[in-house]
Amino acid sequence: MDPIRVLVVDDSAFMRQTLKAMIEEDASMRVIATARNADDALRKLAKYEPDVVTLDIILSGEKDGLYVLHEMMSRQPTPTIVVSGASDESANYVIEAISSGAFDFIFKPSARPGDIERIQLELQTKIRQAVRSRPAVHSRTMERSGEEPLRSDSGIPSATAGTAAAAGDASLVLIGTSTGGPKALQTVVPALKKNLPAPVLIVQHMPPKFTQSLAERLNGLSQLTVCEAKDGEVLKKGRVYIAPGGIHLQVSQDEGGGLSVHLLDSVPVHGVRPAVDVTLRSLLQIKAYSFVIAILTGMGRDGAEGLEALKKKRKNIYAIAESKESCIVYGMPKAAIETGKVDEVCPLTRVAPAICRQFGIQGAD
Repeated sequence: MDPIRVLVVDDSAFMRQTLKAMIEEDASMRVIATARNADDALRKLAKYEPDVVTLDIILSGEKDGLYVLHEMMSRQPTPTIVVSGASDESANYVIEAISSGAFDFIFKPSARPGDIERIQLELQTKIRQAVRSRPAVHSRTMERSGEEPLRSDSGIPSATAGTAAAAGDASLVLIGTSTGGPKALQTVVPALKKNLPAPVLIVQHMPPKFTQSLAERLNGLSQLTVCEAKDGEVLKKGRVYIAPGGIHLQVSQDEGGGLSVHLLDSVPVHGVRPAVDVTLRSLLQIKAYSFVIAILTGMGRDGAEGLEALKKKRKNIYAIAESKESCIVYGMPKAAIETGKVDEVCPLTRVAPAICRQFGIQGAD
């Protein structure tokens, strides 16, 4: 099998060589070229036609990594992994980059003990996953009304009939996602209706600082208020709360039945923090509530165990999984479907309508 061909774009000669060495530690990958600035990157993109690009998001000169990404996606779409620092400024750039078509991001390696080995493994994993990824499908045929339900590999129809799971109950919506999530959430969250009679929790695998930028971006696009969740915050209907990066989120219930956020700085689960499973398992203790759960694009199996445990104990749960045809990475939805506890499988453009339908809310507007 031919090696995966990678173009490394970074304005630091030291970082170009560091990333090249990290990538080529895996014999299945080869750095075919490096580029030091935006113009150099676009020339070498056209010349070498790489399988994957690693892109420094903040380049020296007038043209930054976002310029390169936008030009690349219009001229020659190529799976791109953004390489970023950990500053607040970088967080905003990264969210913009992922929203503009980047596959995922990694932090630049530092001199901290073990950092090189950890980032090297993460980079190699994401390069392999990026090569296997496909652009999300937003076909008009998916959005037409009155068509026959699609069926995924699981055989679960993409639209199910029956009474809304949340009818007559106090309710909570939970959306779990990872790789490809920031872009997917920009399709789902703005399509949720302003009269949604439930709070919405989002667990997106991300490090600290980045989720605040994501919340601000989604808030500017959505009918509902979107914010980063705070410890002890009481959940309100019609609001969207994003689990802060780098910390787990649990839900607790007070004596009056109200729900609030509890942030937990414990060990990663499935190698990630926040983890969807941690939040789902906290719902086992919540009484007299129904839950609508949506698992979107992402690597790994996070969300599957928690969904299965919750479904075994409770009946008033409706579970949705994003279908393979629209997933950037068909990992988390596939694992959820394999539990046999998913009620509906649908493409990304139908996830928000599927959620709203559980509350008797119909229509595209």
